[in-house]
Amino acid sequence: MYVAMFAAFILSIAWRPSVGVYLLVVSLPLQTVRYRLHIYPLGGQYLDILVLGSVLGLIIRRQPINPKSEISKILIAFTVFCYFSLWQGIFFIHTSLPLFIDDPRFSDWKNYVEMFFIAFLVASAIKKKSQIQFLVLLMCLSVLLVNKSYSSGISGVDVSHFSEDIRAPGPLGYAGVNGFAAFESMFASFLLGLYVYEKRLFVKIGLLGLIATCSYCLLYSFSRGGYAGLLVGVLTIGLLKARHFLIIVLALLIGWQVLLPVSVQERITMTTAGESAGQKFDSSSEERLALWEDAINMTIQNPLTGTGFDTYQYMQRVGPYTDTHNYYLKVLAETGIIGFSFYLFLLARLFSIGMTLFRGSTDPFWASLSLGFLAAITSAIVLNFFGDRWTYQQVDGYLWVLLGCVMRGVMTMQEERIALNSSPELLCTGNAEALA
Repeated sequence: MYVAMFAAFILSIAWRPSVGVYLLVVSLPLQTVRYRLHIYPLGGQYLDILVLGSVLGLIIRRQPINPKSEISKILIAFTVFCYFSLWQGIFFIHTSLPLFIDDPRFSDWKNYVEMFFIAFLVASAIKKKSQIQFLVLLMCLSVLLVNKSYSSGISGVDVSHFSEDIRAPGPLGYAGVNGFAAFESMFASFLLGLYVYEKRLFVKIGLLGLIATCSYCLLYSFSRGGYAGLLVGVLTIGLLKARHFLIIVLALLIGWQVLLPVSVQERITMTTAGESAGQKFDSSSEERLALWEDAINMTIQNPLTGTGFDTYQYMQRVGPYTDTHNYYLKVLAETGIIGFSFYLFLLARLFSIGMTLFRGSTDPFWASLSLGFLAAITSAIVLNFFGDRWTYQQVDGYLWVLLGCVMRGVMTMQEERIALNSSPELLCTGNAEALA
C-alpha cells in the first residue's frame, strides 16, 4: 500500500487523475490497515497524498476541480463557515490557533471537509459511466475485506447471548463499534438500491451475498442505532421504488422477536432493562439522555453561533464523555442555530440532488445508483441521532464518494439533454436508429 500510494500519486499527475481516486476509494474504510503505514515517511498522510495527486493531475490538464453544481457551492460555503466557527472555539476552550495541521482541531476540520473535496474529485476525475461502475466494484471489494476482517474477529466469540465484552471495534479504528455499524448500515442500504434495478442474475447473486455479509456484521455489532439506520434505508427503497420492501420492514417490526438471534433480541430489549432497578432506561440510554440535556443547556447559553466547531470534546462537561452521542445536538451546541440550519439545508440539498438523478434519468444504472444514495442518506440521517456518524472519513467517506458519482450522473444527464435538443435528427420520432 505504501508503494502504491506513491505510484498512484505519480500516475495521477502523469497519466490519469482517476488512478488516485481508485486507490483512495479502496483504502477509505481500511483505517486499521492504514495505521500500519504511520511508521513510514508520509504514511500518516496516505489519503491526503492521493487527493493531492488527483488534484494536481486535474490542474495540469486544465480540468475543473470544482464541478459546476449548486451542491458544490453549498459545500464550499459550509467549509468556510466551519473554519470560522473553528476560530470562534478558541475563545471557549483556549487552545492554539487553528492554523497548522499539528493542531488537533484544525486536523479534525481538515479531515471533515476533505470528504467534500473527495466528492468533487470523483465528479471531476471520473467521467464515464463505466468508470463509475468500476468505482462501485472497488467499493464492494473493499467492504468485502472489511466484513471478512470483522467476521474473522468474532469467529471464536460466543454470541449466543449479549454482553458488552463481545462487541468488537472492527477494522474502522477509532470510529468504534457503533461507527462500524453505521458504515455497514449505510452501505447495505446502498447495495439494496443497486439490487432493485439489477437484471443480471450473477450480479444479483453477488449483491445479495455482499448484503448478507453486511447484515451479518451489523447484527453482531449489537448497535441499536445501526439497526434503525438499515431499517429506514430499506423503508426508503420501499417508498421510492420497490413496494415489497415495505413488507420486509413490516415483518421485521412485527416479528423481530422470532426472526432475530437471541443475543440481538437481548440487546434491543436492554433499552428499557433499567425499569427493574427503578430506572426508565438502561444505563447506556440514561447516559445518552444526560449528554443530550447537557448539549441543550449549552445551546441555550450560546444560541446563535454556539461554542465553535469541534469544541465539545475538549470541555469534559459530562464525566469522561467527549461526544454528545447525538450529532444534531452536537452541531446545535457547537455552531448554534445558524450552523444547525446550514447543516439541515445541506442534508436537504444532498437528498434533492439524489432525487434529481433518480427522477430524471432513464438509464437503469443511474437510477439504481441514485436510489442507493438516497437510501444511504436517509440511513445516515437516522444514524446521526445516536452519535457522530458524519465526520469520520472511514465511516461515511463512501457517502461522499457516492455524492460525487451522483453529481457526475446529473451532469451526464444534462449533457445528454443538451445534445438531444441541439440535434434535430434525434428529435425525429421516425428515426428509430437515431433515437436508439
